[in-house]
Amino acid sequence: MKLRIVFLLFGLSTAAAQAADVVLAPTQMQRLGVREALPVEAKSALATPWSARVVASPDAEWVATAPAGGVVVRVPVAEGQQVAAGAVLAELRSADLPDMGASLAQARTAAELARGNRERDRALHAEGLIAERRVRESEAAAAQADAALAAAQSRLRLMGVSAADASAGRIQVRAAAAATVLERMALPGQRVNEADPLLRLADANRLMLELNLPVAQAASVREGDLIELDGSAGRARVTQIGWGASDATQTVRIRAELPPSKNGLRPGQWVKVRRSATAAAAWSVPAGALLHHDGRSWVFMRTAQGFRAVEVEVLSQDSAQATVSGALDAKSPVAVSGVAAIKAVWLGHGGAE
Repeated sequence: MKLRIVFLLFGLSTAAAQAADVVLAPTQMQRLGVREALPVEAKSALATPWSARVVASPDAEWVATAPAGGVVVRVPVAEGQQVAAGAVLAELRSADLPDMGASLAQARTAAELARGNRERDRALHAEGLIAERRVRESEAAAAQADAALAAAQSRLRLMGVSAADASAGRIQVRAAAAATVLERMALPGQRVNEADPLLRLADANRLMLELNLPVAQAASVREGDLIELDGSAGRARVTQIGWGASDATQTVRIRAELPPSKNGLRPGQWVKVRRSATAAAAWSVPAGALLHHDGRSWVFMRTAQGFRAVEVEVLSQDSAQATVSGALDAKSPVAVSGVAAIKAVWLGHGGAE
């Protein structure tokens, strides 16, 4: 019980010390080696750098698959190669194609015959030589033959195979749009089944940044925030913030969309980025002005009697400067040296005599 009272009193005394101003005379400040500098207002702030991975947009990546079972004859493209729309990505030989070509030819012949019978029966009915039921039967037969022909044509068209290629048993898989080859998933001589993946492609002009941030950092990110790429004029906008955190790393996945441009970025590339945000109370101060206590950041702002501890949020920091957000004043300097001594007085751990 006594131990709990001691800790409670210590906590109250610490809180009281943090709430109070630090009273120091000019001679005391000189003896403590205190120097001051004025905060400089910052219009915007670039946050601490993060690592980000360049990935293709979810709707800009696709897989070219085998239209039918067969053997891969050649794959004339390499990983990282840019291909135009309609370019040949792979060539296969399939024993099933000649049968499909024959079925198409039979369907075409049957459709032509059914259409001829329909036109003949229509003429005979107009002369009153046959019943109307006979005309309707021939029209139904022609419609069925046309449907069978359309199905056979659609089958080959979806496979990207012409009638001549079908007869030769050859399939040429072509790029549906201009893209970059990300991965070759099949090699010449390999046997594949229908719908097996052959290549993975992506539109190189539609890229995103993917970040995995600790939960505490991810909580400050909002959709629409701008992400600046170090070393370039590139900028991405946050469009997706993951809802759950990874069990293994306790990080949240965040994606930011890059504008379509020739920025030289490649899927899989790692880059350094910073979050850019307009801050209403952003200030640039020397890095020596910062102190950390109880997991929070502070600076000592000059008052008539000495200094006042002002809590700030560190937006970015390097060895020389820090950009912070807090209730500072461009006319009120902050302590940039002797900060440790002022902190000791502030917390009641030392004196300024």
